[in-house]
Amino acid sequence: LAGIGFEIIPGVTAPTAAAAAAGIPLTRRVAARRVQFVTGHDVTGALPENLNWGALADAQAVTAVFMARATFPALAAGLIAHGLPPDTQALMAQGVSTPAEAFHRDTVVGLAVRLTGAAPDPAPTLILYGALAE
Repeated sequence: LAGIGFEIIPGVTAPTAAAAAAGIPLTRRVAARRVQFVTGHDVTGALPENLNWGALADAQAVTAVFMARATFPALAAGLIAHGLPPDTQALMAQGVSTPAEAFHRDTVVGLAVRLTGAAPDPAPTLILYGALAE
């Protein structure tokens, strides 16, 4: 619509690749009942409006948040306000499936603190949180 070129490349999604590289399953009987994908920001760069907070704060789901680095502190605050335990496991994955691939494991609140006021980083960032296996 906007005249911006694009290419669709079939392959493995970033959340699947990140989970595989980190050695964690996206679903597990009893602990992780579903996987959900959500964007971390809207076209303005802000946290999207009208998020389904109940679904996103479900600690028995694994949630993958795309483009989440800048907005994760605000997202984490909303998640915790809607009942997600602050000590829920989180994994920040950057540059998934590239030579610069890097992972940082923490809790939701720990990762939010780490990213509060952090300098911008051009590396594609994906954050997984929820019922992540150790």
